Amino acid sequence: MESSTNVPAFVSEECRQWDRELVDEMRERGLDPKDYAGRARAAAERAATHRRPNATVAQVADHVEHVRAVAGVEHVGLGGDFDGTDQVPEGLSDVSGYPALFAELLRRGWTEADCALLASGNILRVLREAEQVAGPG
Repeated sequence: MESSTNVPAFVSEECRQWDRELVDEMRERGLDPKDYAGRARAAAERAATHRRPNATVAQVADHVEHVRAVAGVEHVGLGGDFDGTDQVPEGLSDVSGYPALFAELLRRGWTEADCALLASGNILRVLREAEQVAGPG
């Protein structure tokens, strides 16, 4: 898939399909899907006639759990990259939505310790290890 400006497409098949159809329409019209401003205009036009789906906190939790299943809880983390996208999952417009995500994961059986690794423990560990490898500066 093209690099997407629709972050929900990473966690929702319905969003991914809508985004693919947008890219196809843009190409048929001779528009460049990598042109952010043009893509935003085309998305707004498409949304007027084709309901634009959105991802949910539960789907983000599904994605986090998938990464955990594949790589282990010690290798999953959250990134707060909220710029450069024209859509975010419902309830996760910024980091103030993280408590809802953690509540969903706790409801699914994650422990407080697991959530602490996800929130910051893993990235802090990796940064400490990188400092050790880099040595004195």
